[in-house]
Amino acid sequence: MLAAEAWEKVFDLPQIAIVGGLAIGCLVPIAGIISSYWFKVQKVRSENALKRTMVERGMSVDEIERVIAAQGLEPRDPRR
Repeated sequence: MLAAEAWEKVFDLPQIAIVGGLAIGCLVPIAGIISSYWFKVQKVRSENALKRTMVERGMSVDEIERVIAAQGLEPRDPRR
């Protein structure tokens, strides 16, 4: 009977609620951080695919810069 009473105390509802709330409270910001970095990575991949396509079509550097400027994408400084 002693073990059964111990397990009842371990799985007491308020303790589970507190631990669950803390776990969710930590997981939500972590998920937000991961998703923001995932979005940035996908954006860079998309921009690179667009630039690669323009180069394959034989567009000049000036034309590529105009397209990027028209889309609101900032050309990256290659020195950084």
